[in-house]
Amino acid sequence: MKYKLKEILSLSLDIGERMLKCGAEISRVEETIKYILEGYGIKYMEVFAMNSLIIVTIRKEDESYTESRRIMHIDKDLYQLEKLNELSRNICNKNIPRKEVLKQIDSFKGKYKVMPIIGGMIAAPAFTLFFGGNYKDAIISLLIAVVLCAYNQFMSHTHINALINSFISSFIIGITSILFVKIGLADNFDKIIIGNIMLLIPGLSMFISINDIFKGDTMSGLGRFTEGLFLALVVGAGVGLSLIMLGGLL
Repeated sequence: MKYKLKEILSLSLDIGERMLKCGAEISRVEETIKYILEGYGIKYMEVFAMNSLIIVTIRKEDESYTESRRIMHIDKDLYQLEKLNELSRNICNKNIPRKEVLKQIDSFKGKYKVMPIIGGMIAAPAFTLFFGGNYKDAIISLLIAVVLCAYNQFMSHTHINALINSFISSFIIGITSILFVKIGLADNFDKIIIGNIMLLIPGLSMFISINDIFKGDTMSGLGRFTEGLFLALVVGAGVGLSLIMLGGLL
């Protein structure tokens, strides 16, 4: 089946854009786009990706096209990223039409949204116990984790700024932890805060940024690294504000 160059270009960018939004490394996005284009017989191409932009130019005989995609937000989804990797390999081997590709991409969205909540329910109390909290603290930490994860999933649909969302989340953690200790349902608010704060630490972003830097994508790597630092500072500011506001209750 013969495909138009514009359709092939848009198809490759559909996959690359979705992968970047799911939190993929820059090198992975660029390589995937190149493999898809090569699978359709495109030999001359230029692919440039950053955290917030993808630009691709392709040429074949007398035709040349350029298309760009602006990435406004990133919603890390490793399940969807794995499925997109698998889909990109199928595209290279079978030359799947764009309509079918878009249909499959849409089928990946929204699946296993409960998994982050389950992960938070396990991780938060575990970290609370690890840092010295007791079982009362762990139970309260679990309850706060459920509320926090549900809140973050709800806010993900609003595309609110990540810094603002992290500040609000950490503030909620601090306020609720102190109040639960004050009414006698828990003993160590600091252990509860630490356990839930671990859910907000941008560890994945920091790791990907270092990986990007080592692979030569210095600008993108530094951008993500800076974003991770700001997120960590904002998380600390949210908890700090809650301690200042309710300091008299301690």
